[in-house]
Amino acid sequence: MRSVILRIFQILSILTALWILPTPLLLAVEPAFVRESIRARGMGNAFTAAANDEMLFFYNPAGLRSVRYNIYEVTGFNFTTNQNTLDMGNSSSSASTLGEIAGQKIYIEPNLGLLSHVNSRFGWSFFSGALLDFQVRNPVFPYLETKAYIQTGIAGGMAWSFLDYQLDFGLGAKIVQRAGIDTKQHVFDAAIVEITEDQKTTKLQNKFSNKAAFAPDVGVTYHFDSVHNMEPKVAVSLQNIGGLDFEGAGKVPMTMNIGVSTESEWRGFDIILAGDYRDLTNSQNLVSVGSIITTRNLKLGAEMGLNRLFNGHHLFSIRAGRNGPYNSVGWSVNLYGFKIDFAKYSQEIGGYSGELEDKRTSIQVSLIF
Repeated sequence: MRSVILRIFQILSILTALWILPTPLLLAVEPAFVRESIRARGMGNAFTAAANDEMLFFYNPAGLRSVRYNIYEVTGFNFTTNQNTLDMGNSSSSASTLGEIAGQKIYIEPNLGLLSHVNSRFGWSFFSGALLDFQVRNPVFPYLETKAYIQTGIAGGMAWSFLDYQLDFGLGAKIVQRAGIDTKQHVFDAAIVEITEDQKTTKLQNKFSNKAAFAPDVGVTYHFDSVHNMEPKVAVSLQNIGGLDFEGAGKVPMTMNIGVSTESEWRGFDIILAGDYRDLTNSQNLVSVGSIITTRNLKLGAEMGLNRLFNGHHLFSIRAGRNGPYNSVGWSVNLYGFKIDFAKYSQEIGGYSGELEDKRTSIQVSLIF
């Protein structure tokens, strides 16, 4: 009799916890993506109009017409992690309970680009990568957010110019195979399964997915006449048209992005100034209820490069930007084919702009000719 009462009490406690679970936890989200450029991250991720390298397929295929050289990336490996993960790795003590690691997001993102090529007409990029994104929210009634996957894919496209080279039009596409899990689960969900079912792992196993998805992209860039040594342009892109649905491994929705940029030369330096507003249709659900826009989707960036080399990249570049409410910085060194990129930036992981900052660091080494 006592065991029956105890079990009933456990179930009632679980249901009560689920009922009082704060609503904002469900609203905490960051935008889903396939790949992001380390160079762009240093510029606040403002790249829709500025894209002109081997990563342009993930921003705007019309950017092919802004590629000035034949670029071949033999291989490029990058790694991104956040400050919490670094701090936990350097800590001499280990957290033993979910409550102790609540709010400490673990973020690890390795990526590999392989045999990529772009020129002013067409290009392609083979890639693979992985992501481990894990966070425990609410120490009283812990709530798990888990995104873990590995993926491989290919992106490519073509571009044309019209109106005496003032209007660029690009078409692209991606095919991505992703295996993993993307779930938000209260820890008491597992307890409910343990109490009511013999095999408590069945529920989690059913959430794992291994699926391929295809989506086209389209982009347009308009070049205005030069103004005081500046070459302004405006761009609009539709990324992942129809969305990439990997079922239990997550979704990457279609986004409509708009960007502006200028390119100029000053005392031997090539300068890019850029600004984006991402996801005009709010497919990522980042805009708060009752609002039209959010500063989370606003990206601002600048790059200053010295001595453009044969592969289209500069010998040395420095970058700065604003990714929503947070600053970003970056740099790159290109030793005639061996290239190092670095970026420090922050991502909003709370329910609204400025609520919860996640500081991240990215580094990439590449062979580009």
